[in-house]
Amino acid sequence: MVAAAGKIINESGINSLSIEELAREMKIDHSLLNPYLKKDDDILMLILLSLENEIKQLIKDTRTEHESPEEELQLLFENMYKLLRNKPYYLSVIFSTELKDKTTGLQIALLRIKISVSTNLLNVINHGKKETVFKTRQTSRSLVNNILGSFRSFMNEQRLINKMVKDLEILKVIND
Repeated sequence: MVAAAGKIINESGINSLSIEELAREMKIDHSLLNPYLKKDDDILMLILLSLENEIKQLIKDTRTEHESPEEELQLLFENMYKLLRNKPYYLSVIFSTELKDKTTGLQIALLRIKISVSTNLLNVINHGKKETVFKTRQTSRSLVNNILGSFRSFMNEQRLINKMVKDLEILKVIND
């Protein structure tokens, strides 16, 4: 269901996401989705819950006793980049301006994801400072904010570039 919803978002945008459109994409009658989805926002919640679970698993997999804090930090961002590159619909949802106008439940789910990533990153940085791998006078919280802000900007740029490439491909088809 999440992959089908992601395909709709990738092809037509977040505003095109509806229970009826999801059923069409899944090639099923929309009444089959009724036990799972009551309103269109439930699809976005499914996507956010999927992202949250994937990030929690990614963090769990990254946290190993044998990795140095430096390696753990690198691995964390490499894996987050791969996840978001392979499932760009997550980026569309995360950076959606429409999400701000949606239900409180969606905003809370997004906040949980941000807190999960921030808390893990804070733990990695504190561990690195304790092991004197990360030598800085900057507070750990400030480092977390700077690192995540930079990563958000980078991923948003990636999302915009992907959209621009897609738009150019559409224009090429139209012009041909």
